[in-house]
Amino acid sequence: MCGVECAIPGLEYENIDEPYPDQPPDSIGYRTIKTEEWLQGLILNILNTRARTDMRCPTPAATYGHWSESYRDDGLYIGSTMWNAAEKPHIRIADSVKAIAVAVRSDMGKLTAMGLAQSVEVEATYRGNNSVAIEVTVITSTGRSRINLSGSFVSETWVWH
Repeated sequence: MCGVECAIPGLEYENIDEPYPDQPPDSIGYRTIKTEEWLQGLILNILNTRARTDMRCPTPAATYGHWSESYRDDGLYIGSTMWNAAEKPHIRIADSVKAIAVAVRSDMGKLTAMGLAQSVEVEATYRGNNSVAIEVTVITSTGRSRINLSGSFVSETWVWH
């Protein structure tokens, strides 16, 4: 369309030289989006979406959560409670890091509850200067997916990369 191979960062296309499913066998190939890293994308989506807060009196803008939670009947929530755990006051840094790790472990439990993973391992480490490193390893029937995140507490909120 634009005369050159257009791209969106992180999005890769794959050309398939077979007929499109449910099409006549003489139809030419088709183009689709690569999905090899879909589990990592799902993990990042969960962790980067703030779950509804459980604080007693949050400001209206700090309630967070996703509108679709109102329609869930399976007890699961949208997003990550990591943000809530990180914002709660803790006396010791180790307690804060442990709370973040427990929240991420709980958030990743959705993957096993939905049958997408066999098990999930989470490690959190304080790196100093208000920085936490989190490693999430998800074991599936086809192998492992590992996500490494680091977060810094800046301007009264956590920034994850």
